Amino acid sequence: MTASADYLVSPTSTVGAGLGAGLGGLIKVGAQRFKVQPGFEVTFSYSRRILDGRHGMPFMLFSVAGGGSGATTRQEGATATAGLYAFDVRGGLTVGKTFWNTLSPYAAARVFGGPVFWSYGGKSVLGGDQYHFQVGLGMVTALKRGVDVFVEGIGAGERALTLGVGKTL
Repeated sequence: MTASADYLVSPTSTVGAGLGAGLGGLIKVGAQRFKVQPGFEVTFSYSRRILDGRHGMPFMLFSVAGGGSGATTRQEGATATAGLYAFDVRGGLTVGKTFWNTLSPYAAARVFGGPVFWSYGGKSVLGGDQYHFQVGLGMVTALKRGVDVFVEGIGAGERALTLGVGKTL
């Protein structure tokens, strides 16, 4: 769960940053189970509008984003803990169309990669993503008073479901 802010650098470009908390989880290695404690997340982003969606054309956005996260892990039944740190950089392309000045369905494709550092069995382990791409669909709707709501479902590659609310100040 993160909160982020974007700044409009020019009519076509934005930069952003975010801070949040990982909610925890579970890592299974064979029969061993490791609880992931809540941790932190830091993000940054840059996006540029390539097409603005006028004159019957779609809108098209290019984006670059990155981030890092950290948490503590503990094997079930043990007291010792180990750090888990992940870093990621991604590039993406989003294409869609706005209808009635309020409803914007889109398709998104992204590529990414970055290392994951963890200690397992007393040894440092370097890992990475199982998939290095995402392809999916989303929808943004602009509501009154500068509020927008979005949902995105990624079904190919690294799967995800994302829901969000934004407010223009």
